[in-house]
Amino acid sequence: MNKADHFLWIVQTMILANAVSLAVQPVRAKVFRDEISASGVFIAMDEAVRASQRIPEGMTAAQAANEFCTYILRNLREPKERASGIKATVPSWLAIM
Repeated sequence: MNKADHFLWIVQTMILANAVSLAVQPVRAKVFRDEISASGVFIAMDEAVRASQRIPEGMTAAQAANEFCTYILRNLREPKERASGIKATVPSWLAIM
């Protein structure tokens, strides 16, 4: 398995596990409905496929997947933003066009 495949496998698992976790919590499921819907998962995975080709040389697939999911999934990003008072910015390796 190459780095891109490893990244995609981890991201897919994280996105699906996150969706299941949110879906069983009615209030949170409503708040994050856009992310856990089929179209939300499709959009995240489409971005993941693009990101899988941009992982920096010195970053492992696991590190990249964690950084990607922590930024892409609002329910993972927002608590950190509230705690720090700083709005997260897109990781530089994801922002490259």
